[in-house]
Amino acid sequence: MKFANVRELKNKTSEILRRAEKEAVIITSKGKPRAIVTAISEEDFEDYLLEKSVGLQDMLAEAQAEYRSKGGVTLEDYLSKRKRKSG
Repeated sequence: MKFANVRELKNKTSEILRRAEKEAVIITSKGKPRAIVTAISEEDFEDYLLEKSVGLQDMLAEAQAEYRSKGGVTLEDYLSKRKRKSG
């Protein structure tokens, strides 16, 4: 794990980003840790965005509550209902 202060981050952003592809870089301000710069893949980025999406979290909570109150549907029932709607 490497460390860089805010001034280094400002002056050497590209270098720090390259370094972060290999290992996490802790950004410090006045000697205290403030942030972590780390590599992220496109897939991980998508997962991160979905995880942080308030709208998605609300929809999942609503679906989970509905499932608890009404019970589930078998895959076969779902597919047959879907087929009837589209056909």
